[in-house]
Amino acid sequence: MTRIATIPAILISFLLIIITVSCRRDPYKVNVSGVQLDLEIRDLGSDIFGTPPNEMATMVDSLKTGYGRALETYSTVIGLGDPADERWKSAFILFATDLRNLDLWDEVKRVWPDTEGLRQELESAFRHYRYYFPDRVVPEVITCISVFNNSIIVDDSLLMVSLDRYLGADSEYYPPLGIYDYQARKMTPAYAASDCMYAWAATEWDYNSAGYGTKTLLNSMLHEAKLVYFTRRMMPSLPDTVLFGFTGRQLEFCRTGEGLIWEYLLSKDLLFSTDGFLIRKFTGEAPFTSYFTEESPGRAVVWTGFRIIERYMNNNPDVTMQELMAMTDCQTILGGAKYNPD
Repeated sequence: MTRIATIPAILISFLLIIITVSCRRDPYKVNVSGVQLDLEIRDLGSDIFGTPPNEMATMVDSLKTGYGRALETYSTVIGLGDPADERWKSAFILFATDLRNLDLWDEVKRVWPDTEGLRQELESAFRHYRYYFPDRVVPEVITCISVFNNSIIVDDSLLMVSLDRYLGADSEYYPPLGIYDYQARKMTPAYAASDCMYAWAATEWDYNSAGYGTKTLLNSMLHEAKLVYFTRRMMPSLPDTVLFGFTGRQLEFCRTGEGLIWEYLLSKDLLFSTDGFLIRKFTGEAPFTSYFTEESPGRAVVWTGFRIIERYMNNNPDVTMQELMAMTDCQTILGGAKYNPD
């Protein structure tokens, strides 16, 4: 007699669950080992402020040749105008030899003895970028100090990181500039790389040229959320506190109050509001969201938008990052997300 082994039904069900879970792809984890990219960071700050003052007149011409358009962009940001102007060279030498700027550079070098950690983070992030967007340009990366004008400077294929905007939350430079504690908390080296990726995305997919149509709270929060989601995809190991710029308590507020936040937006019929003041209050930088409690973070609805984008992408695994970033029909995203938090 031939005996046929039978597997209990409960074991079959268990095996099917294991297979299903193991086959479910984590969208944040992709293999970029085959993506070729050797990212370098050019140090404009050292080239300027590491030059002895008596050699600066000669150095200026080398900087113009070596940095080209990047120096033009930098010069505009620091308020010196066009390097082609005959008065520019004298103004630049005064800027480069100003004792206050030299003191600031000394502080930058104390906090940033090197930028190897930043380089590694950005190289990994831009490998992910090249994986998802193989036809797009990876920018040249340059570090500098902008004398607190801009954190990240983006121009075409250029990404400049102003290191004086990342001196640490307790930097003595920040309070006199009117920088609040909630802002200074994010002005640390840990935020530099993610700020770069967010700024790059915000320029590559600019809201005003995207074609969303009438500006509503839903369009604004989902656009901002796409930029955060992009940053997460480029930097999958980034801590949530850094990704969103929230404290641990603020992040917990969003997690535990996810349903209440969504219910508030729906009950007040706010998603399709075109009130510019209201949109700025919900999506702009602030110590907290005034429509919620002081325990909430500013931009709490961007976290909600991120959850919608994340749900949409999980529900539609065939949608590529290129397609997501190009999408402007936010009602389609909302419908496809089937977002309904408890």
